[in-house]
Amino acid sequence: MSQVDRLLPAAAPATPLPWKRGVAWLLLLGPLFFLSYGFANHAAAARASVPSFFYGWERHIPFLPWTILPYWSIDLLYGFSFLCCRTPRETDRHALRLLTTQLIAVACFLAFPLRFAFVRPATDGLFGALFASLAAFDLPFNQAPSLHIALLVLIWVQFARLRTHWFWQLVIHGWALLIGLSVLTTWQHHFIDIPTGAMLGLFCLWLWPDEGGTPLRRVGQRSARRMRLALAYALGALLALALAILVRALAAPLGWLALSLAIVAWNYAHAGAAGFQKHDGRRSLAAAWLLAPHALGAWINARLWTRRRPQPDAITGDVWLGRLPNTVDMHAGPFAALCDLCAELPAPRGPWAYAGHAWLDLVAPDADQLLAAARSIESLRSHGPVLVACALGYSRSAAAVATWLCLSGRCPDMDSALALLAERRPTVVINAALRERLREVEQRLLKENVMPDLRQGSGGNAANDPAHQDLPPDTRQAALKAAHQAEIAAALLGLSRPVDAFSRMLTIAALILLVLQVDTSGLWIPLTMSIAFGIVECGFALRCAFDAPLFASWARRWQQGIVPQDDLAAFDLALKESGLGRQPEPARGIAERTAGARRLLRNQCRCLALQVGAWVGGFVFMFLS
Repeated sequence: MSQVDRLLPAAAPATPLPWKRGVAWLLLLGPLFFLSYGFANHAAAARASVPSFFYGWERHIPFLPWTILPYWSIDLLYGFSFLCCRTPRETDRHALRLLTTQLIAVACFLAFPLRFAFVRPATDGLFGALFASLAAFDLPFNQAPSLHIALLVLIWVQFARLRTHWFWQLVIHGWALLIGLSVLTTWQHHFIDIPTGAMLGLFCLWLWPDEGGTPLRRVGQRSARRMRLALAYALGALLALALAILVRALAAPLGWLALSLAIVAWNYAHAGAAGFQKHDGRRSLAAAWLLAPHALGAWINARLWTRRRPQPDAITGDVWLGRLPNTVDMHAGPFAALCDLCAELPAPRGPWAYAGHAWLDLVAPDADQLLAAARSIESLRSHGPVLVACALGYSRSAAAVATWLCLSGRCPDMDSALALLAERRPTVVINAALRERLREVEQRLLKENVMPDLRQGSGGNAANDPAHQDLPPDTRQAALKAAHQAEIAAALLGLSRPVDAFSRMLTIAALILLVLQVDTSGLWIPLTMSIAFGIVECGFALRCAFDAPLFASWARRWQQGIVPQDDLAAFDLALKESGLGRQPEPARGIAERTAGARRLLRNQCRCLALQVGAWVGGFVFMFLS
């Protein structure tokens, strides 16, 4: 042995494939498949009438007998797929996906059985023998979701991850596509079975991911805010599902939307940001497909909210704040690093340094998350200018930058940091919950002596603060009270957004049904009422959206020592000169204005309740007639 050989470390022994574990799983899954699948088939055959779901154009799909070969080949690939697993964990995850797919599909076959509507032409020879053996086991039921397609998705993923030559990769993808098409050309399934089967396979892939824990595990603390958002998304999912049932032509895309919103609702209620499965800026294959409708809506929403100020803003010389960019934006800007705080959208890929912290939208991150993001910003600065971004660049990313400003000592306290953010990026929105978390961060930094408590002045007395030194104690106390009232009003008006989003969904759904001229006598009356109430609700939502940042701005200013009465009088005068109102005599106080904000929100909720009532009345009328 040479001296060089002695210096080199010994190569690690190759890890043996867990084939015995795979065989054990196959011994369980094989009999379960045939027993449960056959039971569902015979249960559907015992029913007096089983409906079919197909489109007229499907009659033009050719019957190709030779495609029974790729159709049958999935049975062989089912067993070989376990050989693609390199570790016991991969084997268990793959088996759990197959098992979950089987259980969900059979449950759907039993609850909503469907029948294949066409009569398959007679076939002889080898292909005829294969069709005969298939007919001996498989009756024309067990349609949607296609278990064949669901299993294909899981098996395809296993083979696609193999590191092979590009030619064999092409063979793998080509044969998988052929298997997918064969369910139509063998006249085994209708079209609707394919997207539903693909969604089932992707759902089980999402449920048992390669990286991280399962979404069945709770992440984060349950809060009223998260549960309200979960409820809003769940209602949206139910609405999309109802439309999918009513509008058969759009059943597949609306069902996709319903599943996407249901997963987002689950993430807010239980799984947290981990349910979006975003790692290193990219989501898993399953999350990317399943959540695509929600991601598209989130992207459009972000672009609409930031259309008047799409560019990022420089907070300091090398830290910028803005919306989540695309690749073009990153190349066009001076950025050498990206700090991504968005869970619902993928980040652009490129040569820049990257740090990701997946946070739920509209939910305040905790102090540990804020500090972790601030440390990532400081670390990324070694590469050059850093862009800190979330979907809009208004709240999550702003809170992270505020934390970094205090952690790095660039601002003496959180009020100064928020004031700097408001000056450099006026669109920043820090609600009451987020402000409370930032206060927690500030207190932790003070206890750890990371930042000096400069608010106390050199003499250690808060009265030495220049923002308050000219105010008597009673006036200062009144200003703080008014600031808290304004914060509460801003938080209440912030609830207008989910109310408005749900109202818009109801209005758009009603418009779609009217445009498509759904053939249900009398349904147009509640639909028209829903649209009318939705238009009125939109007016209240616009007013809430106008007032919310005003109350938030007042809260920030009054906490810095500005007298509320003088500030409100100046605001009324500016409003009058802008032609948006008249100056009342005397000027209204903050109590009257917060009462008006509550009335706006109540009226908006009443309009939404009337919309829901119109829909419920329409459904009741439809079922009774």
